[in-house]
Amino acid sequence: MIQARRAGLASKLLLLLSLAPSVGTGQTRVSGTGLVSLFDHQVDIGYGAEESTGLLLGAEGAVTFRSRLTLAARAAGGSLSTDAAGAESRDVGEVGIQASVDLMRWLALRGGATWRTYSTAIARQRWTMVEAAAEARFDFTTNAVRGVVRAGLLPVVSVNGLPRPDVALTAAAGIEYRSGVVTGGLFYGLERYDFPDRGAGRRLEQVSTLTIRFGARRGGDHAAHR
Repeated sequence: MIQARRAGLASKLLLLLSLAPSVGTGQTRVSGTGLVSLFDHQVDIGYGAEESTGLLLGAEGAVTFRSRLTLAARAAGGSLSTDAAGAESRDVGEVGIQASVDLMRWLALRGGATWRTYSTAIARQRWTMVEAAAEARFDFTTNAVRGVVRAGLLPVVSVNGLPRPDVALTAAAGIEYRSGVVTGGLFYGLERYDFPDRGAGRRLEQVSTLTIRFGARRGGDHAAHR
């Protein structure tokens, strides 16, 4: 029942974005992207931050309609190691869906859902996050290179074994390259979760990623921005 509600929320968010009016005459475009991320996870329950890091490898596929609406799905996974006393190394895996609508050439609205799992030999923690964000894009000297800045809220966060966080935020910044069929980019992303104090101290979690993206696209107007 809970899983059904989560899936329903994500579906409704994607539907609302897809109902935004379309403009432009670009054709449908598809793209495939490989991802390599340096993943840093920090947890502080009042005794200092416990940090674990590792590399995640992933892939993303996207479809853009009329140069305005983009639907995407991604998956990534890897292992995290830590030097903290008494802590175990963990595997992390995630899948996500996303929709974005261009309001202007330089501004887009984004929404999506991510399902993430941290696993050890004896335990598994599952996260569900729903995101609502805005993204601004800034051209540099040529249209092939542009800066990207993104900020948003995570209004729905569910973690098994933990209460819902009081505050959940996400942000990212980076550089994107697009020329012909070739795409690439370097992005820094940040997630912050502040959980309520239940008498045993306040739990704070943070995830930061440094991601290299590389891929190709086909169809539509290659000279146009997504």
